[in-house]
Amino acid sequence: MGHPGAVPATRTRPHPAAVGAVLLLVAMIAAALWRSDESGTGARDEGSTGGAGAAGPAAAATVGPGSTCTPTLTNPGGRNNYRPDAPRDVPLGRGLEITGVVRDTLCRPLPGVPVQVWLQTASGSERENRTTVLTDADGRYRVETDPAVSQFGEPNVHVAHDAEGPWRDVFQRHVVDTDDTLAVVDLVLVPAS
Repeated sequence: MGHPGAVPATRTRPHPAAVGAVLLLVAMIAAALWRSDESGTGARDEGSTGGAGAAGPAAAATVGPGSTCTPTLTNPGGRNNYRPDAPRDVPLGRGLEITGVVRDTLCRPLPGVPVQVWLQTASGSERENRTTVLTDADGRYRVETDPAVSQFGEPNVHVAHDAEGPWRDVFQRHVVDTDDTLAVVDLVLVPAS
């Protein structure tokens, strides 16, 4: 028996359409994650702690004569938080080395090519934590940065060639772990025309 003047409690049930919409959304997310790489974004996990067996720039640089290299394509999320004209050679911290070799489709190293790198770290967001470096005579680039941290998902690094010139733009997003000390992201560029 209730209190005098108390409103009787009513049980409400979720509307069947709302339940169906939630179940459909969960199924769509599960299907997307199942079809994509382990990160669920189409990005590969490129990071390592730099221990034995870690692929490094030396391993990436060994290409035989007469070889052809498959062009690098922009991957899902590669352009996220992209801003043109990142400042050149800005120090981004220490603890994670992002490196790679930039080549053409004949596997020749490309010297003097601008490569932009950006990522979320404890000291800066993807919008501010960015730099552009030029490849050396062997087509190598290297950026030292604070370790990546997650921003609405898994920690990741962005590497791009975005400058006007003889090569097409390419934007890459690669997943790393927060304790990774090395991420190797090689680029194979195709002519702009």
